[in-house]
Amino acid sequence: MLESVQQTTVEVFEATSNDESIIVSVDRQGASVGVQLEPEAMDLADEELAARIIRLNTLAYLRSQLALRLEMEGNHVENVGSFLPTEDQVAAFAMTIDF
Repeated sequence: MLESVQQTTVEVFEATSNDESIIVSVDRQGASVGVQLEPEAMDLADEELAARIIRLNTLAYLRSQLALRLEMEGNHVENVGSFLPTEDQVAAFAMTIDF
């Protein structure tokens, strides 16, 4: 008997610190799916590390929501909500990642 194996591809959006010591991933819905910490990140104070993870998670989330906006616009969906970020808004937030 042959078993059918169904593969599902999960679209992942990442945000990475400038030194690549912290990498945060979210799925298409914006749910966190991973945090990777390199040894350099472990030298940070707990509060600073947490703040950086949150900011990178926010950037990854914004990227996932931008992808949704672009898909909706590509499918000519009318009235794409203002709750979905624009490319300029995501780029502006990305510029605040100074670590």
